[in-house]
Amino acid sequence: MKNIIIACRTLYDELNLAISNTNCEYPVIWVDSEYHSDPNRLRSKLQQEIDAQDGFDNILLAYGFCGNAILDLKASTANLIFPKTDDCISMLLSRPKEKFERMKATYFLTKGWIESSKSIMKEYLNAVSRYGEKRTRRIFQIMLKHYNKLMLIDTGAYNVEDYREEACKISKIADLEVFTGKGGIWMLEKLVAGPYDDDFIIIEKGNSVNVTDLGYVYDDKLFQNPTAI
Repeated sequence: MKNIIIACRTLYDELNLAISNTNCEYPVIWVDSEYHSDPNRLRSKLQQEIDAQDGFDNILLAYGFCGNAILDLKASTANLIFPKTDDCISMLLSRPKEKFERMKATYFLTKGWIESSKSIMKEYLNAVSRYGEKRTRRIFQIMLKHYNKLMLIDTGAYNVEDYREEACKISKIADLEVFTGKGGIWMLEKLVAGPYDDDFIIIEKGNSVNVTDLGYVYDDKLFQNPTAI
């Protein structure tokens, strides 16, 4: 099988570690994180990259559902294989069987998201330059009012303590409690090495991703295997 990976750059460290751990030699196309701010733009970009491929059997997408950006993607040039998970953060949390508590009141960060061109701190500083610090702080406190904690995920792909200071800066915007939690790259290792079991969705060449494929929800209190609606 000849495979290629299309991946979000926020997963750069974790995916490269997964590739190293599995001795994977598939080529990788990196997509800038800026597309995450608009699911329609992300969908268009991913479709563009999919359409541009030639001679591959499978395209492995290192993406979650990402605000339904995956919806309607057509497997125009090869089979599409992607994790059955709601977003990129979910791919970096503990194994579902461990029942990792993913509280709605927790805001999650990784190195990739902190360094992203669309990181919350960069957005905050851009807003300060436009509206001033006092007004911007009020805006962001409203945006983050449903969160009371900020978790910096230790994925094992970098020294998490190097990013604690930046996480603390972000937490001060809305007075969030900062803590470090254990994550992992098990999903990314399975993406590049298989097996493609119930953790994945496979769209055969010529077909498109539809709502039935994405018809899953996660429990409000526990991060666990998705349950069909």
